[in-house]
Amino acid sequence: MKNNRFYLLCGFALLTIFSCKDITQDLSNLEGSTSSVAQNQSVTLSNEWRNNPYKLNVIYFVPNDVDSIPNFRKRLSRILLDAQSMFANNMDREGFGRKSFGLDLVNDSLINIIYLAGNFGKATYPYEGGSGAVKSEVDAYYALNPSAKKSEHNLIVIPTYNTDPANPGGPPFYGTGTSCYALDYVNLDAKNLGIGGDIGWKATVWIGGMIHELGHGLNASHNHMNKTLEPTLGTALMGSGNSTYGLSTTSLTKTTAATFNNSQVFSTVTRSDWYSAASVEITSLSSSFSSNKIIVSGKFTTTKPVQDVVIWHDRTPYGGNQDYDAVQWATKVIGQDSFRFECPLADFYDLTSEYQLRIGFLHENGSRSTYSYLYNFVNSVPDLSKVVVHDLLPTTGWSIIGTDSQESAAPASNVLDKNRSTIWHTQWSAVQTPQPHYFSVNMGAIRAVKGLAFRNRDNLNGAMKDINIYSSTNGTTWTLVKTAQLIKVSGSWINVDLTSTLNTRYLKIESTTSWGDFFYSNLADFGVYSN
Repeated sequence: MKNNRFYLLCGFALLTIFSCKDITQDLSNLEGSTSSVAQNQSVTLSNEWRNNPYKLNVIYFVPNDVDSIPNFRKRLSRILLDAQSMFANNMDREGFGRKSFGLDLVNDSLINIIYLAGNFGKATYPYEGGSGAVKSEVDAYYALNPSAKKSEHNLIVIPTYNTDPANPGGPPFYGTGTSCYALDYVNLDAKNLGIGGDIGWKATVWIGGMIHELGHGLNASHNHMNKTLEPTLGTALMGSGNSTYGLSTTSLTKTTAATFNNSQVFSTVTRSDWYSAASVEITSLSSSFSSNKIIVSGKFTTTKPVQDVVIWHDRTPYGGNQDYDAVQWATKVIGQDSFRFECPLADFYDLTSEYQLRIGFLHENGSRSTYSYLYNFVNSVPDLSKVVVHDLLPTTGWSIIGTDSQESAAPASNVLDKNRSTIWHTQWSAVQTPQPHYFSVNMGAIRAVKGLAFRNRDNLNGAMKDINIYSSTNGTTWTLVKTAQLIKVSGSWINVDLTSTLNTRYLKIESTTSWGDFFYSNLADFGVYSN
């Protein structure tokens, strides 16, 4: 599974109609009635998370050629309240206390659900690409009814497009950002979990799928339960939990719990900067293999406080929707700026081939900063030589003394500022000069160079791929020192070690090819290390 005409706010206590046009509709098929108001005006709630200041928005979105499924509000309430308790049990086990996502409650067994009639038919909201059209109408509803928006997180449920209850499907079903999409059908009912047969199996798949996608909507990534924990904790919800939920043991991993610990709807305090921009700079990173464990430690600086750090080891193919098999760990920040992980090989399922190691910094405001590195297993032993961030020499007093091409808004001097938001980019619009491209640097004095470091922007189109490294004693006559291929990765520093220490003042970097085979090249940052 992946990541206005009028509006109805549907609650047990009150059903209110919001309209952008003078349109009426037969409400007899919708749940709840105005006769319920008096008896529910003074409901006392005992739900553990009733006081969470932020609540998950639950929207029931119905295209104008699709019918809602009977009893949807009671069925969805039961499913989400069960998930709320399951999450709390897992959060507690992982050391975060009984935290869970808040729900907008009518009483302890029913939640408020926004009923939203779509402007168009189901063809406008297909599985592939249809979520954008749905979300635009949800956002339009919030614009007219801002008090209805209880947080940045949305679970949007859409009735099945297929009329056969044994074969539901059709609408978007995945997570995108802080919103997620799921479907409803006649047998989507918690009472069907674990009963066996086709009805029970589909209940697991579609209810488990809904809660899996909810995990994405609450900021969680895919991951796999570590091997030594699987016998007791079962399947990771954010792995294959959509096929085991309600059928066999399904749990949150430590990394998922740490992510939820920094999610807005799990918070017990209010803040004004939820999901605002935040960034981390890893100032040092080391890795080693000892006592059959991969040990990763480092230091960082950050623009927003970080309280949890997570790590994934994701075997190739990795990233995107290919990360279900990523084993993972989480830790608290040591002091204000340090972290350390010990990852036993006993928790890995496969000790061969290439892995992507990702380190995620979970900011208290819900944002996440992630860096990735590659390593290989050779004879079941990890080669971690590239999982390192060196202490780079200061670039104060350095200058660019030559380049063959640069955009006026992206000069080569930007590679020296250690600011990934500014880049060097060769000309690509008015002039289309083919590869190779270069820039040359005066380091101000003779430096002992053990290696060079490169860092890309997020967009890797045109990132330098094959390069030549030259040195010079005078800045005009160049000697080839090394050829190398830079890996295709954004954010993290890419290190190129030299065969021996080079004492030089001038360096020239020549790009001969770029990722994507573009005629242009670009680079965010360049550095040199002596350690």
